[in-house]
Amino acid sequence: MKTKMIISILAVMVLGFAGMARADIVELSLSCEGQYDSGQSWAAEFDLGITFTEISNVYIDWTGKITAELVGADPSFPIDAQFVAKLYESDPYDYLGNAYVRAGVVMYPDPEPFDLRSAFTNEGWSMLLDGKGSIEIWFGGIMRPEYLGTVEPPSGLLESVTLVFDGVPIPEPVTILSLGSGFLILRRKKMGDIYTEVVVGNG
Repeated sequence: MKTKMIISILAVMVLGFAGMARADIVELSLSCEGQYDSGQSWAAEFDLGITFTEISNVYIDWTGKITAELVGADPSFPIDAQFVAKLYESDPYDYLGNAYVRAGVVMYPDPEPFDLRSAFTNEGWSMLLDGKGSIEIWFGGIMRPEYLGTVEPPSGLLESVTLVFDGVPIPEPVTILSLGSGFLILRRKKMGDIYTEVVVGNG
C-alpha cells in the first residue's frame, strides 16, 4: 500500500513538473551597458548551465537611448541609427539569428529613448539546446545611398540588456524540488566580461 502511494505521489509530481516545463522562461542578463560610438560592438560567449528539449523563441529585452545620425549636405537631415544583436553557436560560431532596434529621428538632436522586447529571427534554435552560445551587439547607422555622407555620427547608450529564452529546460535532479515550488534562481560569474543571472520561472 505504501509503495503504491509513493508511486502515485511521484507520478503526480512528474506530471505536475511536465506541465510546468512547457511554459518556462529563462532570462540571461548581459553586462554590455554603456555608451556606444558608431561601429562599436560588444561580444561574449554564454553558458546558461541549463539544457533544453526545445526552444520556441528567443528575445532580447533592452533599454537605452539613440541619437540619430546627421547626413547629407545643404540641407542635412537626421536618420535613425540602430543596435543590432546577433546570436551564434559557441563553436564553430554558426549564425543563428538577429534582432535590432532603430531610433533617433523623432527626438533629434536629443537622444530618443527605447524600451523594447525584440524577437530574434529564427535560423534554427536546435544549436542552442545545450544552453551555450555567443552574442554580438553592434551599434551604427542604417543602410542608405552612398551620396548621403555623414555630417555627424550617431551615438547610442545601452542601459540594460537581457536575453530571454522561451523553451523547455531539462532540470538536474537536485533542482526538481526547487522547480516544483515554482521558482529557481541560479547566479553564475562567467569568464570574461559577461555576468549572468539565470532565472527560471513558470510562465
